[in-house]
Amino acid sequence: MTKKVTPRLVMAILSAGMLSFLGILDETATTVTFPILTRDFAITTDQVQWVNALVLLVIATIVPISSQIRLRIPTKKIFILGVSLFILGLLIDIVTPWFDLLLVGRALQGIGRYRLAANV
Repeated sequence: MTKKVTPRLVMAILSAGMLSFLGILDETATTVTFPILTRDFAITTDQVQWVNALVLLVIATIVPISSQIRLRIPTKKIFILGVSLFILGLLIDIVTPWFDLLLVGRALQGIGRYRLAANV
């Protein structure tokens, strides 16, 4: 049995791959910037580790409720919400002068990344 590969399917696969790559790139780039973040925000090494730990904590919080979210919201809307939250968090992280707001941006990125990964 042969199934036809539609352009829509190809775009969905490419989108999922690109977004997964961007998530990994984001984590790697953030880890490399720890010394700069420590200096610019005048924080300790213990505090700067929350930049990556918070994303993982947000994902761990969303995993148990993700099946209920998926039952109530269509996949396309979840995808759009995930991309929007990830970009919003990234923009907040780019312009913020405060470490606390940087963590808010990272939390939004964590929500967006999980929503994308779970529903694509």
